[in-house]
Amino acid sequence: MGADYLIQRNGYWQYHRRVPKAYAGLGGKTSKFVVISTKVAVADDRGGVKAARVAHRLNEQQEAHWRSLASGTPDKQRWQDAVSIARAHGLDYMTPVEAAQRQIKELLDRIEILNVGDRKTDVAVVDAVLGAVDKPRVTLSDLFTEYEKTQQTQISKMSPNQLRKWRGAKKAAADKFIEVRTDKAIADLRRDDFTGYADHWEARVISGEIGAGTANKAISHVTGMVRAVNKRLRLGLDPSIFTETRIAGGRDGNRSPFPVEHIRNVILAPGALDGLNDEARDVVYIVMETGCRPSEIVNLSKSRIKLGAEIPHIRVEAEGRLLKTEHSERDIPLVGMALEAMKRHPAGFPRYLDKGDNLSATIMKHFKEKKLLPQISEDVPLKKRPKYGNYSFRHSLKDRLKAVECPEEMIDELVGHATGKPKYGDGYGLQIKAKYLGAIALTPVAAESPGC
Repeated sequence: MGADYLIQRNGYWQYHRRVPKAYAGLGGKTSKFVVISTKVAVADDRGGVKAARVAHRLNEQQEAHWRSLASGTPDKQRWQDAVSIARAHGLDYMTPVEAAQRQIKELLDRIEILNVGDRKTDVAVVDAVLGAVDKPRVTLSDLFTEYEKTQQTQISKMSPNQLRKWRGAKKAAADKFIEVRTDKAIADLRRDDFTGYADHWEARVISGEIGAGTANKAISHVTGMVRAVNKRLRLGLDPSIFTETRIAGGRDGNRSPFPVEHIRNVILAPGALDGLNDEARDVVYIVMETGCRPSEIVNLSKSRIKLGAEIPHIRVEAEGRLLKTEHSERDIPLVGMALEAMKRHPAGFPRYLDKGDNLSATIMKHFKEKKLLPQISEDVPLKKRPKYGNYSFRHSLKDRLKAVECPEEMIDELVGHATGKPKYGDGYGLQIKAKYLGAIALTPVAAESPGC
């Protein structure tokens, strides 16, 4: 875009653009063109690559300037444009209230800036330099949009599917908060807004409609977004209004480990996994032998599958997607059925790439239809019944490793959990990891010798 407005003049690249008809004559100006030097010499930038980037920035600022001059500019846009124009003049924007609190010398310095050229006759520039535009009132309907601006670094690391899920959850929580507490200015939020929101979710938990974990996620989404926006926009909310709103007993989403004998005698029984497609079936084998999250397996690229290494292994790291935690990045040896399964997919799992939810749904549907989940007696109270899912393999692997006296820190390193201690060096090597994983490697029932 910036290159479209570049011309050469006097040995320098110039930003050159005709004033759009919609903005002609604004600010008392009659010139048909805007010409601004990029200060980039043609001799230093023959192709205009650097100059195009400067021109792109100048064009954004110029359009902001025109919008600010135009009548009927929305308050929020006028505020954003004033901030942009102030920055274009090397200044931090200040609101009218902040301007009234500044030292007289700083204000005089800003007035001096307006004495250059025709700036003092340009209403938009005067408003931006002297701080004549009030900060707009940000409402709850703006909450997600404003929050998203605080998370650009994290968003840039997400895969398309991760971003879709992240946005969906945040938007749904913001919409529900508005439904429960009405659309009000974020700066006007009080403690009863958050306790009232928590009461709404607690009533649904008590009625049995949802679990406490689901309710707490919804509460955390909203409080997290408001905290971040409050900090970024300096709205002045008291942090204490967010505290103690979580509902007790909110760990209902945890999955119980599969008993090792259940894995060996039921899940690995001949024909038990028949009906699953090849990729899903082999992911099951790899997950049960490595303790990886299913999403970590299906998003492996060919370069991170090290079958030709002295100790075959996989490397879990951020590549086109955000890992669940910083401790998730790790190397994991391949043993037993995991090694054989990975050999069948040396380039990864294209069917489920960035589609971990689809994989989990496919596996659980098969497990339920084939009755591969542990049976629970009807005599066990509903609240005390264990819950099983794909993550049950991870918890089972931890129990299996403890049974062979694997160090606790190594267990955490293998499954990608925080150890609670500072990390020094590269942690445990592949050889020692392979030793413990090999000691607990599973064997399908049909492959066992009669004496086992």
